[in-house]
Amino acid sequence: MADNSLMEKVRAFLLTVPGIEECFVIDEEMKEEIDRLEEQANGQVLMGMGEGDNQGMKAVAERQHMIGFTTNRSYVWPEPPNVIMMQGDMVIGFDCSKEQAAEYEKTGKYAVIGTFVMPLDAKPKTGGKPKVILPAKPYPLVEENCGVRNAVIGSPSTPSDDYIHEKLPIAKKEGNGTVFLGFDE
Repeated sequence: MADNSLMEKVRAFLLTVPGIEECFVIDEEMKEEIDRLEEQANGQVLMGMGEGDNQGMKAVAERQHMIGFTTNRSYVWPEPPNVIMMQGDMVIGFDCSKEQAAEYEKTGKYAVIGTFVMPLDAKPKTGGKPKVILPAKPYPLVEENCGVRNAVIGSPSTPSDDYIHEKLPIAKKEGNGTVFLGFDE
């Protein structure tokens, strides 16, 4: 476990980031349970679209330290895509910014649902269920401001999110989300 001053430094910095409301250190017991819940969730249907592969949470779990935080709607996620739908080795859907979605829609070559885009000409060579990937997102802001390495964020599965809200005094609020940060010293 990192010394308390490093964890407090990261926690205090995160609380200065717009859109972050609460921040909490994940101890070893909680980390083990989150890892177990994420392993169970891996391969389950994600967002009703396909088999889930939460690469973000896998990367967070590989780091030495973990901190969680809640976000409101003003939190800005790293550059999309934050969700990628694959069938075999072909991308058949991805999320993007509102502006990018509008541009894709203008071309007539994509089905656009909100900020999720699907190429109309995507013809996977293999059948089977699509895979929904939540990629690991580097978080250089924490590295630059806190002197840590390999900072990455991930969005937890519903069971992990529910667990952390039961374990800690964190209220679930409409429009808020939970994010986990993993980093090395």
